[in-house]
Amino acid sequence: MSKMTKKDLEKYKGKKIIFKRVSSGEDIKVKISSWGADYKFKTLYEKPSSWFSTFPTIKAKIVTSGEDVKLEQTDSSWFNDFEIYFE
Repeated sequence: MSKMTKKDLEKYKGKKIIFKRVSSGEDIKVKISSWGADYKFKTLYEKPSSWFSTFPTIKAKIVTSGEDVKLEQTDSSWFNDFEIYFE
């Protein structure tokens, strides 16, 4: 059973986060969707790093059904809820 809900992700709005892909022991189950998404995200292609702050890491299981949250990928820097780096 997942430990997080889509409501829990709301506290990360406007932030960069890291999704560590796992096959079990996930914090949340995620479905990447092109419509009907709960949140929109932009993919980061480089791991965010900063000497003065840390970025939250969430263990995510990518699924095709039975998801806790649906995410839609965008290319926009302005119209997304999160920026996510996938490990």
